[in-house]
Amino acid sequence: MATLPTTLTATALILLILFLLTKVLLSRPKHLHPLPPGPPGLPLLGNLFDLPPTTGSQPEYLHWLAHKDRYGPISSITVLGQTMVIIHDRGIAGEVLERKAGVSAGRPGLKFAFDMIGWKDVLAGLPYGKAFRLYRKYAHQQLGTKATIAKYEGLQQAAVQRLLGSLLRDEGKNLNRYLKTENRRELPSEVAEVIIKITYGYEIEREKPDPYLQAVERALQQISDAAVPGKWAVDVFPFLEYLPEFLAPFKRTAREWRATLMEVVNEPYAFSKKNLTQEKVLDSFVARAIEQAETETGLGPEEDHAIKWTAASLYTGGADTSVSTLEAFFLAMSLYPSVQHKAQAELDKLLGSQPLRLPTPADRPRLPYLNALVEEAQRWHPITPMGLPHTTASDLLLASCGYRIPAGTIVMPGIWWMTRDPATYHDAEEFKPERFLAPYCEPLATEVTFGFGRRVCPGRVLADSTLFGTFAAVLMCFEIGKVKGDDEGGIGGDRASAEEPIHGFLPGAIARPTAFGVRVVPRSEAHRKLVEGFQG
Repeated sequence: MATLPTTLTATALILLILFLLTKVLLSRPKHLHPLPPGPPGLPLLGNLFDLPPTTGSQPEYLHWLAHKDRYGPISSITVLGQTMVIIHDRGIAGEVLERKAGVSAGRPGLKFAFDMIGWKDVLAGLPYGKAFRLYRKYAHQQLGTKATIAKYEGLQQAAVQRLLGSLLRDEGKNLNRYLKTENRRELPSEVAEVIIKITYGYEIEREKPDPYLQAVERALQQISDAAVPGKWAVDVFPFLEYLPEFLAPFKRTAREWRATLMEVVNEPYAFSKKNLTQEKVLDSFVARAIEQAETETGLGPEEDHAIKWTAASLYTGGADTSVSTLEAFFLAMSLYPSVQHKAQAELDKLLGSQPLRLPTPADRPRLPYLNALVEEAQRWHPITPMGLPHTTASDLLLASCGYRIPAGTIVMPGIWWMTRDPATYHDAEEFKPERFLAPYCEPLATEVTFGFGRRVCPGRVLADSTLFGTFAAVLMCFEIGKVKGDDEGGIGGDRASAEEPIHGFLPGAIARPTAFGVRVVPRSEAHRKLVEGFQG
């Protein structure tokens, strides 16, 4: 007599075969126009083995770059009936994701990450529709313009001053504290502080590990793992969700990770609402958005849900990306001290007279090289090298190349190559802020690094303001350099030559530099005293 596990296994195999046959039959081509080129597939499985490996140290964008080299600027694969199109051309990406945004603004469903854990309710995971537009409205009205961001200027400056104090306390030490290990990041509290304070009005714990910060660290690590394409069998075979947990151990993982996500979403939001009911009105995105909702329509369940998840989207989306960009900034300044010194000379010319002070947003129009440096940091190290995938709601025929993109296709923009394309950027591997100034005036990288069409990042104005303030303050006060060997003192020299390897980056949806050594020292005794004055 067959045992229960044997019967369940046989049933699962039958369901798998039926699922594959159905997917293949439904995905048979019905149009004369061809798909973009790509590798030949296997019967039933298609290009399953052409997906990036789920283990190993190679970043995913390098895997897809091989497709560009072999098949051209737009290529495709089909896995178990699901078509994926990879775009490595800025013009084609604009045609598909900008000018056809009404068709290409969808998001692919990830059964494990979105449905089972719950990330489907963050802004980046929402399908295009009513809820998406409501989230975007709150995000834009509270954080989407320079005028709204200016309301948080004092908060941003206070956080930057605390970061400067931390750097001074670590003077001469290897600042690689931003990476605990090759695979797990510790968010610097000074970086996360400005995001959580703006979002919730919450002051993080500085004397001991902060519970909210620890929760978001766990959640970010978990979604980074959960969103890896092809890693979770339930994403490919959704019926596996209905197996009992002893046959599907991923269900326990999903349950535990969902609990972490709900902690991140619910607890800081409850903190903000409690302060409002107790008339402790702390200026924050949540406080302003609730006030806006009560004025417009009243704070019903739909509005409450939207504000809560928009806040979580801003918080989780901003924390990890801000740290990644800050790491890349320190890495670039250690490799290119000549760039660092040009920016410092510009700052000194404007601000160097006694008494010393930090740059402010009002100084920004008179700091063109520093503005270009902020732009170059995002070109040289795009934080999402393959962007976030879109899906198409109906068939698209590309006028530029004659290829067809079927309805339901997953579209992935190769942002890493778009910011490295030698046809667009001269000396593309080098960190050169002057590329955005006359006489070069090369295209702004942030036109692609923040996303496309209706999926452009709603926090881009806040991100730009935060990066400028942080980079400017650090460069004003400190000299950044490479670690000289393994010793504990001193600043290393310039990048030896253009042939010296550029530092590597880890695999993952958000690119992070591999561990690197960098140290800072105050630029002078006067700069030391300036920073010490913020700590009183």
